[in-house]
Amino acid sequence: MDSKSYLRKTLIKLRDEISKEHRQNKNESIYHKIINSDFYKKSHNIFVFVSYGNEVDTHRIIKHSLERGKRVCVPKVINKNQGMKAVEITCWSDLSKSYRGILEPELKEDNVISEEEIDLVLVPGVAFDHKGGRLGYGGGFYDRFLLKISKKCKIVAIGYKEQIVNELPMDEHDVKINCIITD
Repeated sequence: MDSKSYLRKTLIKLRDEISKEHRQNKNESIYHKIINSDFYKKSHNIFVFVSYGNEVDTHRIIKHSLERGKRVCVPKVINKNQGMKAVEITCWSDLSKSYRGILEPELKEDNVISEEEIDLVLVPGVAFDHKGGRLGYGGGFYDRFLLKISKKCKIVAIGYKEQIVNELPMDEHDVKINCIITD
């Protein structure tokens, strides 16, 4: 097992062991840090993952953004070769369960947003370090997507403090994040 696979397995297990009550408190803290941040307040076109399982809850962030009139885009995985697209949603009901029960929007002709228009990306991950390293789930979808966004776009990882490590193994194709928001 390579070091990334080992880290993924270990840190997902650690994240999954956080109690429900503790997780709710952590999610509340992260939510407030995000919506009160300058980068969030100044953003107009947000790309945010739709949390699944024991990831940091982004559902409230998405709903808050929609209520504030921000343009909200979420990932829609096309396939391994084509990666994922930024799809605009205008209400929570635009999402429905897809592969593995993950909430995704329907892909239409008029709801795919150019990566260049996005000014804030909130990314998931298994682990992060303070040097901008991010360990994803191993599909490479976010790394390929992040290569297409504007250099002015802020890339913010959100995760629990248990997901922060001293240093992550990084490959040349791994895209660095600008900052991390944790509980």
